[in-house]
Amino acid sequence: MSGAGRAFPVAARAAIDAGQLIEAIKIVRQTHGLDLAEARDWVERERDTPGAVAPAQDRSDSHDIPSAAEAALAGGRMIDAIKIVRAEHGLGLKEAKALVDQHVARSDTPFGHAAPGKLPSALAWIVLFVVLAAGGAWVIVGG
Repeated sequence: MSGAGRAFPVAARAAIDAGQLIEAIKIVRQTHGLDLAEARDWVERERDTPGAVAPAQDRSDSHDIPSAAEAALAGGRMIDAIKIVRAEHGLGLKEAKALVDQHVARSDTPFGHAAPGKLPSALAWIVLFVVLAAGGAWVIVGG
């Protein structure tokens, strides 16, 4: 484990050993969600001094997704959530998808399920239709 409680990824270590520093940086970014500069610095320190300490900065705040993206996820609209994250954070498609996937993985609300007390609009319409159909059938049959 590193001093900041994060281990250097084994795959990144293998990439460094193979002389593929860019690949190692990509792996570190994806694994720990670091920005490019932090990942590059850590990879370079690890190359020069194996067992180097991870960046101490806690980046969990920068990984929060916008509330509009959370709402899209609650409604089962993963692509919309990724688009929103890309626009808000200025990320590429791969990075935005990884961020949304991380959010879904650590979220209390499963993907495609509304937060407590909120119904997705499609479900609300279905419930309304069923209630109206049942009421209409009751009126026609003569209740």
